[in-house]
Amino acid sequence: MTGAVEEPGKKLGTAPVGPPPDFVHGRGQEPAEAPQGNLSASHVIGNNPTVGIIQGFIPTDLTVQTMLTGCLSDPRLQRYAAAAKGDGVAREDTYLWNCDLAEAFHLPLHMAEVSCRNTIHSALMFKNMKWYQDDIFQKLLDPARRADLQRAIDDENSQHGANFDAHHLVSALTFGFWEHMTTKRFERWLFPRGIQKNFKHAPWQAKLEDLRIRIEGVRRWRNRVVHHNALFDKHPTAKYQDALDLISWTSSDLAQWVSTRCKVNQVINNRPRKS
Repeated sequence: MTGAVEEPGKKLGTAPVGPPPDFVHGRGQEPAEAPQGNLSASHVIGNNPTVGIIQGFIPTDLTVQTMLTGCLSDPRLQRYAAAAKGDGVAREDTYLWNCDLAEAFHLPLHMAEVSCRNTIHSALMFKNMKWYQDDIFQKLLDPARRADLQRAIDDENSQHGANFDAHHLVSALTFGFWEHMTTKRFERWLFPRGIQKNFKHAPWQAKLEDLRIRIEGVRRWRNRVVHHNALFDKHPTAKYQDALDLISWTSSDLAQWVSTRCKVNQVINNRPRKS
């Protein structure tokens, strides 16, 4: 991700394994062992010796391919045809592998978003326990975000009544709203002493714009994942590292823990190829 600042000599929450070196250009990582991990049922090696195993995958049969084409559409699956042809497999196999990859991204993206928005919220709470009513804060918001906030307040008030407080807004507001908190307009009001007061593990030289760029990149990738788009040829290893890095700015321990549980690199290394 461009614009991010790395702390010299220290890499927190680094992904423990990497893809084949030709998968993400310029990374130069060696392929890791590919334990099966939590792959979908159709992609786990079986004991049937008559089934043609392709690097840990059971190829889909014609019945499944026809079903997927009928339900998901030929144009959608055709997006995967060129990559599948190069690997000597059916496009449906490459599509299902991409589904496994999307599933594997759930944990790091979940932790990146939730830890990040909670950290920003802590900065708001330090300013005002009812920050959402603060006149200065309201004036700093752009009109669209001010409308988003009011809708969230109304929705949460209707659900929680007298028990409503600021914490109910954290998950009610979009990741884009929290990214807005890291734009230049909020710097003097919310982060007058720099982001390190709240993002305690951010590199000492990191600026608010560096944080915003990281959040934007993770948010855009999250949107790509949840909208079921192709991921496999969009540098997923780099995107995984971006998520880990954002987590590490809040907690290096959490980033390390996520990296030991996440299956992204295992799924990448299980790319279906004809042997």
